[in-house]
Amino acid sequence: MKTPYDPYKNTELWNVISEAIDELIENDDLKERTTHDHIVGYLCQKISFSLTEKGN
Repeated sequence: MKTPYDPYKNTELWNVISEAIDELIENDDLKERTTHDHIVGYLCQKISFSLTEKGN
């Protein structure tokens, strides 16, 4: 099933965010209440939009 976050998968941004979330979970600093891909994709989308909006 396609999601709006598919364009971000397998990108460096996706990998960095996913790894950071994994570290927070491993340290018991964060608990996922939805799928990992949804969380990572949402953050990728927000960051990309913000950078594009600012012209970076």
